[in-house]
Amino acid sequence: MLRKNRSFAKMFAAYGLSAFGDYFDFMAVMILLGFIWKADAMTIALLPLCFAVPGIAFSQLAGILTDRWNKRNLMIATDLLRSGLTVLLIFAPNAGVLLGLIAIRSTARVFHFPAQQSMTRAVVAPDQLLQATSLNGAVFQLSKILGPLLGASAASAFSPSVSMAVNAVCYVVSAFLLLLVPAVDGRVPAAASATGKKGSLRGEWRDGWRLLWHSRILRISLLFSLIGLAGIQMIDAQFSVLFREIAPEQPDLMGWLVTAIGAGGLASVTWLRRYQELTAYGRLLGGGVALIGLMFAAAGAFRQDSPLWLMLLVFFIGGIGTGFTSSGMNYILQKETPPDAVGRVSGIFDSLNSVIFVIAPLSGGALIGLMGASRTFLLVGLAVGVIGVAGFVLRRQMWGKSNKDTLKPEISSNA
Repeated sequence: MLRKNRSFAKMFAAYGLSAFGDYFDFMAVMILLGFIWKADAMTIALLPLCFAVPGIAFSQLAGILTDRWNKRNLMIATDLLRSGLTVLLIFAPNAGVLLGLIAIRSTARVFHFPAQQSMTRAVVAPDQLLQATSLNGAVFQLSKILGPLLGASAASAFSPSVSMAVNAVCYVVSAFLLLLVPAVDGRVPAAASATGKKGSLRGEWRDGWRLLWHSRILRISLLFSLIGLAGIQMIDAQFSVLFREIAPEQPDLMGWLVTAIGAGGLASVTWLRRYQELTAYGRLLGGGVALIGLMFAAAGAFRQDSPLWLMLLVFFIGGIGTGFTSSGMNYILQKETPPDAVGRVSGIFDSLNSVIFVIAPLSGGALIGLMGASRTFLLVGLAVGVIGVAGFVLRRQMWGKSNKDTLKPEISSNA
């Protein structure tokens, strides 16, 4: 039973602290740059690049090394490194040093992600993977909601340094919890790799891409996951522009709607937790992308007299879509990838995500400059929604007939 799996329980607690830390000092950094140091717009615009560019540059290398090294030790090392770098953030003398330290810390996070994915596959039984990824998804959604909120509150009530210090402590405690996991759980399997024996970095990189390309399920699932993410990133940062038009006197409305998205994501992964196994990939990813598109299309149709309850409902439904897409992709990645290649495929997935994080917001900003916020939200939402519906309707053709539309319910309430 999953709750009796002590290694996963410690990993889960460590992941929760680490994910919470990732979001806790984000708002503190924004407050420090924007309100205390009064940095210019271009400097602030570099902040998301400091989070995304390391993923583009190093994710695939991190995935290869994850499949070679002890995953537990790698996560401990990255947690301790991130803690030390977070402490240095407190003493950063200017914006340039601060952004440089954030970029290095983001690089450490790049090595943590595939190790966490690969080790989850190693310590969790195949029939419990869905529950494990759902639990991880739930704590991730909670971190997205509570991390920025509590971090911003601490930064405002005390100082941004307090938020950073709390984040540093979270990473240390996460590393300590991982130390309690037996080192053997993180070792590389002795069996030969499913893609061949360990060779050069280039050869293993090529093997990872070959494995991804030849797996129809992984290839199509990755495509739909990236489409959903691209839709989110294209206009996620432009919510302030949209609500400046439709709710100019209610700046706090954005906070309510972002919370509704987080609540929807939490509800979706909680619902998935009820099941033992999932093979309805087309329903999950196609439906999730369709709900994301619905959210943005509806947001583009909102006007100043639109009722609050309808807005909250639409964004809650969109949150369900984000939960299905993110948790579903993580589950598919772990289930459909050979255990000794999870790190490499996770690294490829993370690198492509990082590319989307850079390109999509710039594209969304350009579209809004050309067409306006409401029309951009509507058109992007419709485009993403149509793709999602097509995936849902044509799931057998896209994912293959062997991908049966079934959900296997949890047999025991003690799982």
